[in-house]
Amino acid sequence: MKKLLASDVDGTLYVNQKIHNKSLDYIKKFREQGNIFLLCTGRNFGGVKHLFEEYDIEVDGFVLCNGAIVLDKELNTIHNTSIDDETIKALFEEAKDNSIYNFYFADGENLYIIDGYNSHPIISSADMTNKMNIIKIKESDFYKNSYCANIVGIDIKDECINKANNKKVDIEKKFSEKVSVYRNLSFIDIVPKNTSKGEGINKVLNKFGVKEDNVFVIGDSWNDLSMFEKYKNSYTFSYSEESLKVHAKNIVDNFYDCIEDAIK
Repeated sequence: MKKLLASDVDGTLYVNQKIHNKSLDYIKKFREQGNIFLLCTGRNFGGVKHLFEEYDIEVDGFVLCNGAIVLDKELNTIHNTSIDDETIKALFEEAKDNSIYNFYFADGENLYIIDGYNSHPIISSADMTNKMNIIKIKESDFYKNSYCANIVGIDIKDECINKANNKKVDIEKKFSEKVSVYRNLSFIDIVPKNTSKGEGINKVLNKFGVKEDNVFVIGDSWNDLSMFEKYKNSYTFSYSEESLKVHAKNIVDNFYDCIEDAIK
């Protein structure tokens, strides 16, 4: 019976800026058995394409921007939903205190940061600017031009999770009819209403002929909760937040422990 494994990227498959060789070997073996492997991430395609340049890895599809974009392996669009310009600008106003917040937004290819409003060391690095298709725009141009985004991000500069939780709740209250909001450590992911990784995976099951009982999911943070709730073969990590662990059926130390189970 064909199986499908949907894996988060950051903190799951891609840990400390690298993918373990054992994980790469198991992914190859899993796919050679006729199974389906998806990347399921808050990143856009511009944010994951460097992985295919740096590693010998193949996938069968992508659930990107926490489910706002779903692509097949040829990058054909299965699903795409976005946040409108008015909402993007209103969200920016909520995160304009640049002593507390970093702000960004992304479409399928590019990640946009506004000059003076994102000093995150990774995003600000020249290396990542090229790897992740980061485009810097002036604040005046941001207000003058119109944009649409598949995901908007706010992160807390001092990495305080309580501050991130409070901001998440505040945004949910103010924008409840427009967006869904997830917390990933001290990062806040904002996507179109009723968008989630779990729903993104659901959109490809018929295409691949996989039953829900044969879906395996793994992730390390709260934007993965929808996967844990929807699919019974759920995995998170010994290093995940304690309150998240109770929502996953299995706790592992490494990504390859999960895929080893799926291969059995």
